[in-house]
Amino acid sequence: MATRVEILRPPDERLTLVQWAHRNLFDGAWNTILTLITAVVLSTAFIRAAGWIATAQWAVVTDNLRFWLVGLMPVEYVRRALWAGGLIVIMAILTYTAVRARVRIPTLAAAWGGIIVAVLWLMSPIRLDQIGGLYLTLLLAVVGISFSFPIGLVVGVGRVSALPVIRMLSTVYIEVIRGIPFITVLLWFSVFVSLVSGDALTRVQRAMIAMTIFTSAYVGEIVRAGIQSVPRGQVEAARAVGLSPAQTMRFVVLPQAVKNMIPALVGQFISLFKDTSLAVIIGLSELVGTGRALLSITRYLHNSREVYVFLLVVYFMFSYAMSYGSRKLERKLGLGER
Repeated sequence: MATRVEILRPPDERLTLVQWAHRNLFDGAWNTILTLITAVVLSTAFIRAAGWIATAQWAVVTDNLRFWLVGLMPVEYVRRALWAGGLIVIMAILTYTAVRARVRIPTLAAAWGGIIVAVLWLMSPIRLDQIGGLYLTLLLAVVGISFSFPIGLVVGVGRVSALPVIRMLSTVYIEVIRGIPFITVLLWFSVFVSLVSGDALTRVQRAMIAMTIFTSAYVGEIVRAGIQSVPRGQVEAARAVGLSPAQTMRFVVLPQAVKNMIPALVGQFISLFKDTSLAVIIGLSELVGTGRALLSITRYLHNSREVYVFLLVVYFMFSYAMSYGSRKLERKLGLGER
């Protein structure tokens, strides 16, 4: 009996543009029809969008750049805010470069400590309720991410704890918070905390607390899943060489779990960044609130499309940057590779 032998294409063989198009777009009559229909639809949409972009009234954006950036912050404080933001951006770029150069973590931590002190000094005369625009959006996101991760880490570890009380409390916290919509948590903290604390906490601080508590519950569940993804044999091996449960968790389980958690954590933090737009419902003038304030001006009443397209682009740029950084980090750590 004759045996059919198939010659597989070498995995590293590169296709030319024509070969790729034939294989993926024009492989048969049905695929060809779908490709042509899709091309017509996309071309029509692109032409119309390009035409609208060219004729749109972008003065609502270009004439109000400072307002988009910092909101109604007093003019004398704008320079301080720009310096503080610039220091953080520069340090973030230097951190990325240092990580690629394998600089020691303590050195980076010390540098970040100095930058944070400098930023706090620059921003000390500025009240939180004076900040708005993109600056406030980034502030809410950074504070929410910075505080929700350690809290979520503790809660996630607590959920897999061998101590029943700690495990129960962590589980209740995670399940209760995850069962409530974020907008409800935001409104609840805005109203209830103000009844308890009076004017001790600003609306910005109440929004920060709500975002931290809400996100930390989701981070806790991600941490729990990451811990349980570590093979049981790793734990048994660590205990066999004499490590205590705490040492096993710190030196064996968590380092492996954090690598597995990166995609889910970044997705959650991107969601947090976009959820900052909901702060407008408690009266904060973050990025969306700034856009709504501009649309209330008679001159810009008919520029709603320009405003919301601009907001879409800004949110997409920051979300994509976080996603791109996550993919780079995953490749560097070898996630998904065998």
